[in-house]
Amino acid sequence: MKTKLFLFFAVLMMSFGANAQINSVALVGDAVGGWPGSPGNPGPIDINQLTQVDAENWIIENIAVAAGPCKLRANNAWSGAGFEWAGAFPTAAGTSSGDILVPVAGTYTVTLNTTTGVYNFAGGTPLPTVKLVGAATGTAEGITLAVSAADTFTATNVTLLDGAGQFSIDDQLFGEATFPTGTLTGAADNIPVIAGFYSSVTINIATGEYSFVLIPPVSIVGDAVGGWPPFAGADPNQLSSSDAINYSLDKLACTVGGAKFRQDNDWATNWGNPAFPTGTATLSGDNIAVSTAGTYDVRFNRVTGDYSFSIPTIALVGSATPTGWPTGAPGEIDAAALTTTDGVTYFLSSVDLTAAECKFRTNNNWDVNFGAADFPIGVGTQGGANIVVPTASTYSVSLNRVTGEYVFTDLLSATSFNKNTFKVYPNPTNRSWNFVSTSDKNITAIQIIDMLGKTVMTINPAATSANVDATNITSGLYFAKVTTTSGTETVKLMKN
Repeated sequence: MKTKLFLFFAVLMMSFGANAQINSVALVGDAVGGWPGSPGNPGPIDINQLTQVDAENWIIENIAVAAGPCKLRANNAWSGAGFEWAGAFPTAAGTSSGDILVPVAGTYTVTLNTTTGVYNFAGGTPLPTVKLVGAATGTAEGITLAVSAADTFTATNVTLLDGAGQFSIDDQLFGEATFPTGTLTGAADNIPVIAGFYSSVTINIATGEYSFVLIPPVSIVGDAVGGWPPFAGADPNQLSSSDAINYSLDKLACTVGGAKFRQDNDWATNWGNPAFPTGTATLSGDNIAVSTAGTYDVRFNRVTGDYSFSIPTIALVGSATPTGWPTGAPGEIDAAALTTTDGVTYFLSSVDLTAAECKFRTNNNWDVNFGAADFPIGVGTQGGANIVVPTASTYSVSLNRVTGEYVFTDLLSATSFNKNTFKVYPNPTNRSWNFVSTSDKNITAIQIIDMLGKTVMTINPAATSANVDATNITSGLYFAKVTTTSGTETVKLMKN
């Protein structure tokens, strides 16, 4: 107990002792005349001293600050009796690491609370609004750049189009005729931007220097993924990236064989390692030995070489399912999971659904999810509408991850889902089905869909009746999506 009390007392004294040890505070750095020991700030006493307001608050008013780095320090020292504060501009709870980077020169009032470490720069020159504008941005508003360094503004992870670009600084246009780097001359020329995904677009408004940094393209090639180069044009299996480090490609169909990653559609930089489905590729390493065919989501880190081939989990979630919508709890696993053998077609053999809403999602999160307004068959799209189940029953469910096509089969009903405006006979059939409109509305389309969600036949009769020849399709359960001038309905079909 005595030891604990002693430690508590020691910590308490340290927290109170910090202010007692601070005898002076100054603003130092390139932005205010130089770092200690430089010609502008030779020491031993720092030039730009703050005035003490009370036991913990300090201030310096109307100090000229240039664009550049600086920080606050106590007792004219970096160590021993010294303390220092730095962080974001114009205000933050300061830490001892880094600098305060002033983006625009101005006259500032600087305050510091030595107990909390919070500093603030007030006044100064308002930051300009800097944008990249023009047809290359694909938007009328353009792309806004943010302060990234002294007088420097940057936009990161930008997709641009072929076309003209200009920099707008407080609505004044500047351009140049060179790309991807150049120096603005004051003329409003058009920068000839080339389409691509750029890790950064940067301009220094003091010097006029600008740069567009293209994320290097990375592809996966090999007989396991469609063939080895050369190809006509760029490699077909291009991975995407938002940071020029982590690359991804979803729904890649792979056969058994070899594969490698390569950069810039060229062999000068390539990576490989025999391990599958995960490994760490090395420059000019051996081929990745894809040992199991399937449709995979591929991930690759261009810096570390780490890669993975994975088949995502897919589950049915929502108020129509027994477990309801996901709560977002850490580690939550969706209960109504579908199974797959190839990474393309997923099945759920039996699930009890109520008359409510649901949709598909992958890997127990919302990053990739499928939905649409149609039931019992439809084509789900990323972030699409919830699927509305109209009738409580026990269903089997299938989903094609590549096309988004899904099918819900009511296992408790052998009749059609809807037969208000047409009838079909014979059903089951050995040869053909006859479709007849019962409301004198023309049947404009009949789409025959199998249990995997694949369309096996489409006809466009434009008449009140139609005959569908089923002799060339295999026996089994099908759906007919029938469109008339009054709407679309679905009926189950059986081919003997």
